[in-house]
Amino acid sequence: MYTQNKNFIFALVVGTIAIGNAGSTLYLPALVTIASKLNTSSSMVKLSLACYLLTFGLSQLLYGPMSDAWGRRKILISGLSIFLLGSLIAAFATDIRELLLGRLIEGAGIGAGNAVGYALFRDIYSGKELIRKLSYVSIFVGLTPIIAPLCGGYLVTFFGWQACFFALSLLAFIVIILQILQLPETNQNQNKRAIEPQIIISNYKTLLVNSDYLSFILVVSVGFAALLSLNAILPFIMIKHLQVTPAHYGWLTLCTGAGYLSGSYVGGALAVKSGARVTIKTGSLIQIGIIILALLASLYAYNIPFVLLPMVIILFSVGFIIPIGSGGAMALFPEMAGSAAALLGAMMFGVSSIFTSVVSHLSSDSQKPIFVFLLLLAILVYLIITFIGNRKNV
Repeated sequence: MYTQNKNFIFALVVGTIAIGNAGSTLYLPALVTIASKLNTSSSMVKLSLACYLLTFGLSQLLYGPMSDAWGRRKILISGLSIFLLGSLIAAFATDIRELLLGRLIEGAGIGAGNAVGYALFRDIYSGKELIRKLSYVSIFVGLTPIIAPLCGGYLVTFFGWQACFFALSLLAFIVIILQILQLPETNQNQNKRAIEPQIIISNYKTLLVNSDYLSFILVVSVGFAALLSLNAILPFIMIKHLQVTPAHYGWLTLCTGAGYLSGSYVGGALAVKSGARVTIKTGSLIQIGIIILALLASLYAYNIPFVLLPMVIILFSVGFIIPIGSGGAMALFPEMAGSAAALLGAMMFGVSSIFTSVVSHLSSDSQKPIFVFLLLLAILVYLIITFIGNRKNV
């Protein structure tokens, strides 16, 4: 039915998912500028990321069942329209409260991209083709947090911090128009009961009482929290204290992004050979080791190489955790893939919002506070994957 349009539908939905990731990273080079222009503290500006992540995560718990009941198309368009509204509110914000409101609305809308997008892929692909397409999605979506800060650095340098949110608004508007004109309804088996509270609660309860699934979503959530905690504080370390320009900061994120992507590749190869749990444990041990070395080095210097190099290796190790843990969680419940994906997404962004709220209060006067914080997260990942769930390789 979708043979002629499959590639276009794929690109359109990948674009929608990528906008969600860009929403959390495009404006990072502007954080210091926003704090100055809105006459607020760095802690409050960092909180804008936590607000976005919170509603991004929680909304997915509803969007998945809603798309099962009422169809993918209308939910996807509605969610992106809400994101567009939030982006405009953020762009026109005159104080931090308006910015936080815009970010909350943005997150609440774009949660549809993740929850509905992956469900839509399952509608039009199956078997090995589905696996291959999802691997492409991981690559494209993984590139977004690398490219977005680079673009954001130039936007804030030449057009001001508001340009980041106007750019998100424009992207959302273009995709909405394309969805209205070209996106068909792919859910041919709509189940009105899917939105009933008892059905939703029953599905999520089944997932959460499975210790293997629980261990995987917890390590993914903590790993993702480490990734986004770095994103929240790194602009203040680099731009405010180490005097890097916003444009140059965007280029530095290419290094950290390359670390994460290469870690994902190496971690994937190790998982095939040794299993998911061994791979995740290895990633956490690498992270613990490099952070201890970085803390010792921080006693002697606070400069770009002493900050950037450890963070590249930390993100390399995070690449062992997030993709592998996500795959492990999704492999356990093929018959409940929609609910499993929605709960995974909600946990990832919900837990990350809590930890980034904590990070918003950390000092960026040196690299020590964030390294200690990341060390605690790495130890937590090791403990979870060691003591929760089946300890055999998965």
